[in-house]
Amino acid sequence: MAILPGGRLSWNALLCKVNGTEAEELAQAGAKPSAKILEEMNFVETWLKGIGAKAVKPASELYIRHAGNITGVVDPLYGSQMLLGGTPNWSALGTFGYHFDVRGGIEGLGNRASQNGIKSVSFSKPIFNIGIQHAQIKTVPNLALVSPGSGFQGFASSAGRIVEFNAGVGQALGIAAITALLSGRNLSNVSNSEVRKVLLSTKQLPRVYGYANNNEAKKLKNFESLLVLV
Repeated sequence: MAILPGGRLSWNALLCKVNGTEAEELAQAGAKPSAKILEEMNFVETWLKGIGAKAVKPASELYIRHAGNITGVVDPLYGSQMLLGGTPNWSALGTFGYHFDVRGGIEGLGNRASQNGIKSVSFSKPIFNIGIQHAQIKTVPNLALVSPGSGFQGFASSAGRIVEFNAGVGQALGIAAITALLSGRNLSNVSNSEVRKVLLSTKQLPRVYGYANNNEAKKLKNFESLLVLV
């Protein structure tokens, strides 16, 4: 809840449950609310006016947490790799930590886990080093994607979707793009290590402290494999 000038409030709390197909359709439609979502917003508008609001303006654009991921990247990033610390320390471009956030649930995930003898689908928060290879696309020259739709696999998108993580990836890709231009190479051929050298020489390399949680990584890798995600 944010208090804005003029006695206005911004309420960021309405979650709309959709399946994968619906999420993709919303993304393709410019993240505009569907008729179904607008109908639900009407109920919220009535409720807010019932407690004193004079006017209620529904969101004109949705935040879509996840609507699929690209393929054909240099090195896909899995949740289990995050739990192992992510990019190796010697080539890391920073470090990030966030829970595997699947608030609202993933339909059928719990049942699938139970069928394979897995009692819980909750895993520890990964503290992992940042790289760019999950965003560099091999199949299209000089293209990268920095977003929740990058080359994440398994549980990775639930932590990798966060803006602060993607800001670090985006900065590094900017350096990689300049490096590619100056050396006459494809963007996908620029390595983490080359970007790291630039960050070191300009004294811009953040602290690197990725942490390997081997037991949790093993459990998650097994889970991702059982779900045909690895």
